[in-house]
Amino acid sequence: MNKYNPCGICLIFKTTETQELEKIGVQYDIPSVEVSHDVLINRKYCGKDECKFLLAYHPTEQESQANMHFESFVQIAQRLNRTIILPNVGGSRIYVCRPFPFSFYYDVEGLQQLFPTVNFITQQDFMKWTKELDEKPDTFHAYILPGEKQSFMVEYEEPTIRSLLKEECLDKFDFKLNSTIIFKTINLGVNYLFPSTENNRKIENFMLKELQTDAKVLLLKHHLSTLLFADTKKFPVIPYSKHLINTQQNITKKLGNYLAIHWRFELGNIKLMTKCSKNLIDWINDFSKDHNIDNIYLATDYPLQGQSQSDTFKNIREEHHQAMRMLNSTIKLNTWISLNALDYLKNDEETRKDIKKELKGSGIQGIFDKLVLINADWFVSGPDGCARMNSRFTRRIRYAREKLQNSGNTKIKNISTFWTAVR
Repeated sequence: MNKYNPCGICLIFKTTETQELEKIGVQYDIPSVEVSHDVLINRKYCGKDECKFLLAYHPTEQESQANMHFESFVQIAQRLNRTIILPNVGGSRIYVCRPFPFSFYYDVEGLQQLFPTVNFITQQDFMKWTKELDEKPDTFHAYILPGEKQSFMVEYEEPTIRSLLKEECLDKFDFKLNSTIIFKTINLGVNYLFPSTENNRKIENFMLKELQTDAKVLLLKHHLSTLLFADTKKFPVIPYSKHLINTQQNITKKLGNYLAIHWRFELGNIKLMTKCSKNLIDWINDFSKDHNIDNIYLATDYPLQGQSQSDTFKNIREEHHQAMRMLNSTIKLNTWISLNALDYLKNDEETRKDIKKELKGSGIQGIFDKLVLINADWFVSGPDGCARMNSRFTRRIRYAREKLQNSGNTKIKNISTFWTAVR
């Protein structure tokens, strides 16, 4: 250390001229530029002297829809030139409170390929950034709501600090979150409910203007039922993790030529359940006469073990149990449980307790089911009266199968059909 370099963490910048002098042996003291501790921490975690992050800490709805909602947040981060945090996952949610890293559900490299100009950081590394800084980062909170009578509306509210810290688990991070922060509600107006190119442009401009802030961390949440920026059918799904893809490929290879059934019991008519089961059995028997089927795979929100495989299906009745008993006693069904498909997840000692909880309810098995249904030779789902018809989960399967078939995948024999409705 010399008089030009008084600190131990300074960086030295050499000009072209001084580099040439070095080559001929000229000795001199090199002036240094002192870089603060926090700048070095910023460079470590976001590659810049100043970091600006976007934390969408709790995208709404279960995985199929949360997947697409999170891409809306990625696009917001892209437009605001902010690094977006990849929140934890678990229980079929993208949510900072959950125990598993984002990569447990999703392929981070694949996400980066979808958005090559966006910078990403894991929740774990973002948490380290907040803790390693000397000066803790400030925050700005925005809550985006759908349309009301007014075209656009912005309100400033008292921040619900206790709820954010405890219920939303933002106490994991060491940033400034107190009664002095800006807590803004952004109402997108009635045009949000009637998407068009012109409306979308107006909504985007309005929203991005209201999200401009110098705060280091933009905390963002919305309560929207449809997507921002994109048509649902054209919106690319965040690709799933390689360990799930590999497991699905191994299982579908074992199943051979298989029929995949999705029975979403929720919202089906309770009084029709046993009739629906009988109709499904008859439909399978008729279908099997004309098609070479090696196996049948069932995905359902019915509780195969523990809780229901959907967070929203809670009213499970004896009629549901009767329908499932009838089906099981007549047809040999394969499920993620009978195939021991996800047993490999239990091998990690550190996460075994969390994995056990995950597999008892809705969670990673829903993603696995989705992948198996997408790649089946034939796909059938419940008709009106027997099942929930407006399932986004099922809709995404149909779209993915159509895409595979159009790309020349000859394994996909149909897009989707319904078994015989109860009359």
